[in-house]
Amino acid sequence: MPEFRKVYTIQGFDREAAPRWQMVPMNEPRYVVLRGGAGLTVTCTRPTIAVVTEVKKADLPAGSFNEAFQAADRFFKIDAKGWGIAKLQAKTGAGVLVVELEVDTKQLKKVRVMFNFVKDNAGHKTKRVPASAAQWLVDLNRFVFKAQANVELIAHAPARWVTVPQNLGTVVRFSSHIATEPAAEHEWGVVVAQGDAGADLNVFLVWEYEQDNTPNADGAGGGTLNKNTLLEDSLQGTVTRNLGHELGHALGLNDHYDANHKHDLMYGYEDGGLNLPKAHANIINP
Repeated sequence: MPEFRKVYTIQGFDREAAPRWQMVPMNEPRYVVLRGGAGLTVTCTRPTIAVVTEVKKADLPAGSFNEAFQAADRFFKIDAKGWGIAKLQAKTGAGVLVVELEVDTKQLKKVRVMFNFVKDNAGHKTKRVPASAAQWLVDLNRFVFKAQANVELIAHAPARWVTVPQNLGTVVRFSSHIATEPAAEHEWGVVVAQGDAGADLNVFLVWEYEQDNTPNADGAGGGTLNKNTLLEDSLQGTVTRNLGHELGHALGLNDHYDANHKHDLMYGYEDGGLNLPKAHANIINP
């Protein structure tokens, strides 16, 4: 059965959507492969939205290919011409539709992020350093947000150290939702008060973070409320995955716990993946 498949590993393709879905940025092309499509004619339903051009395998830009290609595979370049949704359709010579791919062109959306490296007045501080933040942005754009949804994270200002004017102790806590905890244990507010109000999102790097009633057991790698994220030093998995997950919350996405989609960025445990399906990409960049 003919099918459209992705060419590269992380470029905004959802094979579980019906029809399959490809995000195309307004400022750069995307490539797809048609497998089992010999003799079919491929056209775009809305050429004012996207233009499709058949190319040779040798013409594909260097990158991380999704799989080993087959001899009969056909490759197509998709260029955005306008903002909107179109379909690539593969038809027989008689005009019978065999398979189609939804193409969703997206404007570039920029999100300004401020990185705040936290210390308190008692000597507690994150082990991470501001010099790391630039590479985090590179990786988050390359593997998650810009690659899959055309959302570019940019530095609002140089990453910096901020000092909280109190002793936060060995664990920074969010505990206002726990009736048995004293108000003094709820430290979220004094930390996020150090953020930059001009940024779209503020990230605070802390040494240890918890949000339940067992603060001495490491049960959370980070937390996000509104446009503020706290991320601790000790993580399962990479900073790219865990910070990306938290920033996904800040951009409007919710957790899910479907182990069949553990590869998703918003899988609710720290060992998830980086994938943004169609529904999530359309939330953060409609």
